[in-house]
Amino acid sequence: MKNLTAHYNIYFNAKEALTESEINVFSTYEEDFSQRLPIFRLADETSAANEGENLNGVIERSNKIALDKYQSNWLYDAFLLIAKSYYLKGDYYNALEYYNYVILTFPKEKKNKVAAYLGEVKNNFALNLYDDADSILRKLDSLKLKYYADEVAAAKAERALNNRDISLAIKEMKKAVRATKSKTNRIRWTYILAQLQEINNETDLAKKNYLSIAKSNASFEMAFNAKLSEIRISESEDGKQFDKIATLTKLLKEDKNQQFKEKIYFQIASAYLQRKDIVNAVKYYSISAHTVPGTVKQKALSYLKLAEINFEEIKNYTQAQLYYDSTLRYLPKNYPNYANIATKANNLQYLSDRLLIIEKQKELLKLSSLSNEDLDSSLNKKFAAIVKANQKDSLSVSTSALQSISDFSNANKTAGSFYFYNSAAVSQGSSQFKAKWGNRKLTDNWRTSNISALTASNKDANGLSPNDQNQVFNSQAQNIDSLKANFIKTIPYSPFAKKESNQKISNALYEIAIFYKDILHEDLEAIEAFEAIVLNYPYQENAANIYYQLYRMSASIDPKLSEDYKRQLLEKYPGSIYAKTLLDPNYGKEQEIAKTQIKELYHKLYNQYIDKKYNDVLNQITDLRAKTGSFGTMDAQFSYLEALALGNTQKAPVFLASLNQIVAKYPNDITVTPLVQQQINFINANKAAFDRRPTALISYDRRQEYLVSAPPIIAATKPIVQDAPKVAEIVKPEAKKETVIDKPVEPAKEAVKAKPEVVKTSEPKQEVAVAKPEPKKEEPAKVEPKKEEPAKVEPKPQVKEPEVVIVKKPEPIKPAEIVFSSNERLQHFIVIDILDPKQNIAQPFSKLSQYFYSKFDPSKVKLVIRVVSGTDKFIIISADFYTKAQADLVALELNNNLPKLMEGLTKEYKSFVISQDNLKLLVDKDAINQYLKSIADKK
Repeated sequence: MKNLTAHYNIYFNAKEALTESEINVFSTYEEDFSQRLPIFRLADETSAANEGENLNGVIERSNKIALDKYQSNWLYDAFLLIAKSYYLKGDYYNALEYYNYVILTFPKEKKNKVAAYLGEVKNNFALNLYDDADSILRKLDSLKLKYYADEVAAAKAERALNNRDISLAIKEMKKAVRATKSKTNRIRWTYILAQLQEINNETDLAKKNYLSIAKSNASFEMAFNAKLSEIRISESEDGKQFDKIATLTKLLKEDKNQQFKEKIYFQIASAYLQRKDIVNAVKYYSISAHTVPGTVKQKALSYLKLAEINFEEIKNYTQAQLYYDSTLRYLPKNYPNYANIATKANNLQYLSDRLLIIEKQKELLKLSSLSNEDLDSSLNKKFAAIVKANQKDSLSVSTSALQSISDFSNANKTAGSFYFYNSAAVSQGSSQFKAKWGNRKLTDNWRTSNISALTASNKDANGLSPNDQNQVFNSQAQNIDSLKANFIKTIPYSPFAKKESNQKISNALYEIAIFYKDILHEDLEAIEAFEAIVLNYPYQENAANIYYQLYRMSASIDPKLSEDYKRQLLEKYPGSIYAKTLLDPNYGKEQEIAKTQIKELYHKLYNQYIDKKYNDVLNQITDLRAKTGSFGTMDAQFSYLEALALGNTQKAPVFLASLNQIVAKYPNDITVTPLVQQQINFINANKAAFDRRPTALISYDRRQEYLVSAPPIIAATKPIVQDAPKVAEIVKPEAKKETVIDKPVEPAKEAVKAKPEVVKTSEPKQEVAVAKPEPKKEEPAKVEPKKEEPAKVEPKPQVKEPEVVIVKKPEPIKPAEIVFSSNERLQHFIVIDILDPKQNIAQPFSKLSQYFYSKFDPSKVKLVIRVVSGTDKFIIISADFYTKAQADLVALELNNNLPKLMEGLTKEYKSFVISQDNLKLLVDKDAINQYLKSIADKK
């Protein structure tokens, strides 16, 4: 019974799901026929992610066999399914673990053993571990088993290609083609065989194989490229120079290829692109995109090529953005690299917006210098063209919208079956009536011929009567006057307005330059944009940074120019952080160290606040501020922590005064100040209640929602007119009764304005003054001889013994101490640390997977294996828990079950909870031990 249910209820369904995922992954695989095709295809990241849920289901089902049906005959098959699932997901290390487990645990299962060896070989190929793959293939040869002969031969061909032995690769590929029962593999491997034969100058055999593919039921792309390759070899043998475009044009004229016209046009465009003939490439890609009938996917691919040409070759980013938009309209979302295409389209929108800002502001500045007559003439032309274009668009929309009333009624079934109940149909009928008869009054004999004739004879080409024409003309004139009046208000006439307009241009240019530099990696365009700012807008607010960027980017292009920019930076902005960085290469490092020190100080004070040591917090902040003067970008957060500590020791007026000081001192802070203002409003709205309190903050108030990772948020209250804050003297606090705390803010990330995705700047860090402790002068230790007490015995002649100097052995060098983050609101993981590096991790991994699948939604459970410096193996687990508190609860229950889960496997393991940031620090055994010690110390 166990075999029956394991096979048909679990294994069969899991295998079918795996086959479905494999088909989906490779159906979107894009072959590059300009290169030799890879023998073993790998799933791209996007396709693997799309199939992630289905593959997780395969793993979950297979784990049920491993745990519940482990006595069945399908156990090793289940582990192979798990290994294949990880291979398709691109998780090659986990796949290797499972394949290795099958080999070691089920040595008598010969067929599955070969499958596992092959799996290891393909994973090693994927990881570029060709030496390991070669070793496994040798083991496989020694078994002398005939299972999977086709894939074994293909793997040997891949090994031969890596060793650059083309002849051996051809020999093995012939074996693979003959042995395989898969039609897909036979066609694909035959194409690869033809490519290898062509490389090896076996042209007759290559031609024969290409021709067989062209006549087979291969995909259009493969058959088409095989046909082209066969023609190319034939013409080369006849002494002709192969002309791909001419050949494609001939193929285009053949009747049998009419259904593939769009794809042939695409190939012609690609041929022109290879010749760097951009004009013709754009022409034929455009024809391909607009060929009717055509497929949606091919249209998308043609638009994608047009977008890439405008982006990479023509550098017309506005046009590229439009083509990317068209691409995303037609491209299927499961297309490889879809996400990157969407990202690029969004970034180009960012660039296009700034180019429009520059164009608009330059036009306004130009108009501001015109005389009244010239300005009036220029605006009349501008807005007449706009109105005419709008009318044309409106006419085309209204014309295209005309339908028969019956069609319209069918499309508006919800409006009712009776015609006059359908307001849309009535409106359309009225429009059609006026188009034919004009705007007639409701009178008898309205069809009178002379009225009709008069109306018809006086209509112009657009069907407008003189009266209608006058109305349109008057309407146009009114529209132009209205547009002109509104537009003139935006023209910068005053010096201040012109300065503001120039500032908008320079800021847009600066953002474009950064975009070119960091997103497009086009240093020449970035330099051009930066130079335009230097020449035309020398007082730009980022001028020091601009000179610094010009100095760095032009160093490899024009060293003399680079040195000139360096000189100008040092002369014009000697006090800037950029100038200091040039003069002192370690300047930026010192600032980073200083910033880290400030964060550590804040964490220390924050932990003291959590421990209710409010007076210590206040005293230390006062001392630190006296020494350092400022806490840099975290100054507002330190002030807020100080205010909260004060609120736990002083009455409401003093606490309110400290909050008002924060608002006054940091009006532009977007992290702390807005929330402090909400707290002030809350206190003012509940002043009587706060005045009765012994201290301003006495307990955790759920209405206030004090957060750990952000400043306290006070529940919104009705708008209250706030009196001017009274200045209250903040007295030094005395020891008070400790109360339940309100949680302050953890160091928050600096707010970043909306920028293009993935924009990085390599600018030096801001200077933060931090007092450095003076190094203590260590004096050499004085080693004195040991003095012994004289024994109480009869006096004897005393012999003076020589002095003995005790020399201490040097202490062993301790590993550098790591400062671990104490933020408990970051994402936390549960880690099972297998301490025995020789322990096969596949079975504990499987048991833990099943355990967590039973506790959480399998689609949200993620288990990852990570080897740390060859000494420890981590199983890292994440699921529906995030903070440390949540992870601790799950880990507590897991620890109660771990002995049972690990039974019969290993006793050398530890489990712990760790944050995402701290996990990155565990790179060796010393780091692991330090972290475990820090956990023990806290307990």
